[in-house]
Amino acid sequence: MKITVRVFGDLKSVLGKRLTCQIEGEATVRSLANQISRKAGLKPSSFIGRYRREGGDLAILLNGRNIRLLEGMDTSLKDGDEVVFLPPAPGG
Repeated sequence: MKITVRVFGDLKSVLGKRLTCQIEGEATVRSLANQISRKAGLKPSSFIGRYRREGGDLAILLNGRNIRLLEGMDTSLKDGDEVVFLPPAPGG
């Protein structure tokens, strides 16, 4: 299945601005994050760049909905989904 990933903030320098990922087998936000980490040369862990994947450090949206309102990192993906990684923005 094909998943589109958009990245914002300082994560763009680590992951790139937009990715298309092909996922085989179990497709969850967790497996997608692991695949993206490997593509970027990072070890799959609980972090993407300097942000924790779970908790309040990083907003991850699936088709515009925050995964914290769904099943978190275990949220299932389907062909054509769009996932957005949105780190906090400085300012006020």
